[in-house]
Amino acid sequence: MPEQNQETFGEIFSIHYRRLVMEAYYLLRDEQEAKDVVQEIFIELWRRQQLDEIQSIKAYLTQSVRNRCMNILKSARSREQHEIGYQYSRQADMELIRDHSEEEHTQQREQKAAHLLRAIDELPPKTAKIFQLYYIEKKSRNDVAMELGVSINTVKTVLSRALQFLRKKVL
Repeated sequence: MPEQNQETFGEIFSIHYRRLVMEAYYLLRDEQEAKDVVQEIFIELWRRQQLDEIQSIKAYLTQSVRNRCMNILKSARSREQHEIGYQYSRQADMELIRDHSEEEHTQQREQKAAHLLRAIDELPPKTAKIFQLYYIEKKSRNDVAMELGVSINTVKTVLSRALQFLRKKVL
């Protein structure tokens, strides 16, 4: 840039810089970002090198700063909307995973219960009856012994053997 244009550019910068930073700050509410915007506008003006083509430098600079600030705000809103969309999508994915996990857990539980019932069916009839009365009908060992006419020790022994058998079958 010729020396005369450099002097003109320096004057333009001195006259308009603070006002443009305040204008940008008013829109962006961020001092550093406002300074960056104004600096970028002046860099573009410097690269343009044909200042005499601009009819009103004040209007040109003011409009350039406003446009750049609006683009930044629009971009920020867009990023915010993308972030909200991403968070919503991620939340939906997590709910899907949780639902799928709960479904798998339910299926596994049902499979284990079915496997346990098949194993109980393999118990000898007397053992199965004691097991059913104690664990399924929730009767005490005393009540089971009285109902079947056996000793409490027999009930304990039969239950212990039934549990050992079922653990081997189920595990």
